[in-house]
Amino acid sequence: MRGCVRHNPGAVIASNATEASLYELRSSEFFSDHSPVAAGRPPGVDVKPVDLLPGATVSLVSFRNETPVQIAACNDHACVHFSCLFNGPVDVAFGCHALLLEAGHLLTSYAPGERFSLTLPGHYRNVELMITPDTLSDLAGSDYDRIGDDLGRGFCVYRNGHNRRACDAAARLARLIDDATPRRLLIHAAALEFLAWHLGSYQSQEEGGPVSWRERKALLMARERLLLDLSAPPTIAELARETGLNQLKLKRGFKALFGHSIYALFQRERMDRARALLQRYGVTETAMRLGYSNVSHFSAAFRKQFGVLPSEARRGALD
Repeated sequence: MRGCVRHNPGAVIASNATEASLYELRSSEFFSDHSPVAAGRPPGVDVKPVDLLPGATVSLVSFRNETPVQIAACNDHACVHFSCLFNGPVDVAFGCHALLLEAGHLLTSYAPGERFSLTLPGHYRNVELMITPDTLSDLAGSDYDRIGDDLGRGFCVYRNGHNRRACDAAARLARLIDDATPRRLLIHAAALEFLAWHLGSYQSQEEGGPVSWRERKALLMARERLLLDLSAPPTIAELARETGLNQLKLKRGFKALFGHSIYALFQRERMDRARALLQRYGVTETAMRLGYSNVSHFSAAFRKQFGVLPSEARRGALD
């Protein structure tokens, strides 16, 4: 099964703290109107749960702090969790394995009773839907077949990097929950849309399972090398030689640890840099600074990433 890391995004909900203290939490604490004991949860976390129907709750959790927070978490509900991380990265670990979540990642997990450790950034924001398998089956109909077999095996995790429609639905849902006067019907509708796109992106497959600590170190080094010069990326063969991983492990490791192929991760970072450069430079100079010899190729890549042309971005289309 793809990415069967013992991780529950319901517990990927933490707080701010003045130092990287270790806290022990339960996932259910963040899907209830009852305030948890102050000593059991770091101060300052903002939790906004909304009960949708029996067996389904959505929650928006955020906090802001100068330092990361370490969490020892226990998943105390036999529920499926569908989440979208707005601010990252978040490190998840169990045993000798690790999983890295970044902003924009979707995570689907089912891990009742599992314990895991998390390291969250000082600025954290996450929206998450928790739903029982029975309720999910009733709501999803035939779409439940996408995940039903995996749930029957006892636990699973699938991370999807940057599904635009699901992320857009998550952002709309978060805005509705965060509204000064939340409207339950709109939240309910937005939550169902979020669930539909999220579940639609779910895939069950063996490739992309847990990454060992040794491979994680090599993959982090490979990512650093890949992004060192966005105008002249190394080849996959060069990355493999420099990190000591063969090309197959390198490709699978990028998908498992970062949620993207090597090219997709590079191109995302390249376009994010382009967006920043366009605030200071024209389209042609921005393209040249990022290694494009053909401006039309740069414009096509930028529009594929952001949905607008670079010239439109310069006029404020992405503001």
